[in-house]
Amino acid sequence: MANAQHGRSHGGNDEVNLEIDDTQNLRQLDEGHHPPILVLSRDANLVETVKKAAPRGTAVNAAPDLDSVADKLPTLKPGVLVADTASTADVAGMVAQLTQHFPELVVVVAGKREDSAGLMQLTAAGRIFRFLLTPLSHGQTRLALEAAVTQHADLAAAGDRLSSGGSGSSGSKNYVVTYGALAAGLLVVIGGIWFGVSQFTGDSEAPAPTATTLETPGLPDKPDPVKAELALAKEAFDQGKYLEPANESALDLYRSALALDPNNEDALAGIRSVTDKVLERAEAALLAERVEEAIVSIERARDIDATHPRLAFLDSQIARERERLKLSQAQEVGNRVNTLVAQANERMQRGRLITPSNGNARDALLEARKLDPTNPTVAQSIRELSGTLTEEARQLVAAGKTDDAQAYVNAARGLGFSGSSLAAVERSLTEASRSSTPARRSAPAGGGGPNVDTLVAEVRQRMTEGKLIDPAGDNAREALASLRAEAPTRPEVEELSRTLSTRLLSSGRQAMAAKAFDRSAQLIAASRDVGGASMAGDVAKAEADLSAAREEHALLTNIVSASTLKRTRTVAPSYPSDALKKGIEGWVELAFTVMPNGSVDEVEVRNASPAEVFDDAAIKAIRQWRFEPVVRNGKAVQQRAMVRLRFAEGQ
Repeated sequence: MANAQHGRSHGGNDEVNLEIDDTQNLRQLDEGHHPPILVLSRDANLVETVKKAAPRGTAVNAAPDLDSVADKLPTLKPGVLVADTASTADVAGMVAQLTQHFPELVVVVAGKREDSAGLMQLTAAGRIFRFLLTPLSHGQTRLALEAAVTQHADLAAAGDRLSSGGSGSSGSKNYVVTYGALAAGLLVVIGGIWFGVSQFTGDSEAPAPTATTLETPGLPDKPDPVKAELALAKEAFDQGKYLEPANESALDLYRSALALDPNNEDALAGIRSVTDKVLERAEAALLAERVEEAIVSIERARDIDATHPRLAFLDSQIARERERLKLSQAQEVGNRVNTLVAQANERMQRGRLITPSNGNARDALLEARKLDPTNPTVAQSIRELSGTLTEEARQLVAAGKTDDAQAYVNAARGLGFSGSSLAAVERSLTEASRSSTPARRSAPAGGGGPNVDTLVAEVRQRMTEGKLIDPAGDNAREALASLRAEAPTRPEVEELSRTLSTRLLSSGRQAMAAKAFDRSAQLIAASRDVGGASMAGDVAKAEADLSAAREEHALLTNIVSASTLKRTRTVAPSYPSDALKKGIEGWVELAFTVMPNGSVDEVEVRNASPAEVFDDAAIKAIRQWRFEPVVRNGKAVQQRAMVRLRFAEGQ
């Protein structure tokens, strides 16, 4: 409204000095003094989104429909109306009634995607200011409300100019009278409006604007919503906001413009420009050898525009770069293994077998085996070190240094050695330890007596306690070795050997299932040593199963990005209806196996945001993908892969 300043002339007559302040509304907008927003909707989520997106300091009033709030309009005096198409059968008629009485009221309509054609017509005809698609996006709603509040301020300023020839009090009275008249009129016609003859997209025509509205000089035109979205998108693009922040990025704004006009060339070109920028990031990451970062950017670009011509080229570049890195890493690993083996040999020559810590032959070979478990040079060096440790232990036993001998025996066992020479040293060590015990020194010689019975009981007790091969000096295997050395003809020896060997095999398979492959190998080797020829078949089967389990584990842990594999069929996931209605967006990260025939199996969700919203849709889509088979050494093999699927409106 205009600010009127009154003064008195020297002649004594009252005069009015009326000055129009065109910046008042802009100051109110900056200070947060905005006209109230009225929301007509039964959708609690829609109302809540409007409240959160409204400009700061703006009052938001909500009602389920116009009927319930018609008599309160003179008091509310809303500047912006947000009308849900679900709240009325005739949006066009309702808007025409309101704007006829309140030309300064700015109307924003929220409707479903199938309503967009009709809403676009209303926008183009100037009957509504802007329309939004439900479920509402916070960012788009905020932009629309800010523009609507500004539009109301402009309309109010233009109205003040028109009324500047009259007194401020008269204008105020007319404003009140107008609201009162509207309230009365609305109560009479609300039934006809509410149960309108057709949907807002029908043939019914809204009442024509008054001549004053059409001919008002200086009244601002309502902006084209598509152009407004494109302008915001270009601004975000120029600022480098290609993908973030959500709902305010160039991509989201171009998609919003495309939703208003599906064939808009500027929006399509803008989306292609965003894709170009994302692919530029991928290329820069590739040049810097940041392959995983490049893959993420390529997948984002694919989600935006799966037909972009540079995607195929970059996919091939990624595949070549991965192969190059694999070769480079393999070479680095090989060089490191060779260095460790050389260190181990040098330390063995200097007698540094198990000491000092981190500076001995055993530690060097363990690290080398960890880097390359199948390297034959490492395996040979470990066998040589184990033999040296066994010989050192034998000499220490002979010298009566049983504690030192035990340390070397444990080191050899830790390397996985289970030769007969080590078993003989362990028996000697056990006998030496037993000879120092008075009860055992008094035991009679021969194949019987209380000492043998004690050994039999000891083997059984250790198996019951689960002490099969450790701790050193107090386990079933060592007790059985002592029993066999003292009374090899006792019938219990064969029985206990088979029982212990079977227990060791069972424990080895349990360790295998738990992916503790080194422990499994140790237990299976002990089973072979204890069981002898009678258990050879079962042990051989367990060793073969262990080898297969190691290979399968290596395959499953070697997960590659799906972008490095060539897809022959891609099925886009279906957007869950509940998530779409609520405006929920997110992503799902999945791991899966490409089978030798190119099909997909063993799909699992690794991560998702939000959890358990898009999981089923993503899994269902991935299971329908097909790939060219992965070939190694001339044979099609399984390959684990990973991909992230994004769920966003407008994609």
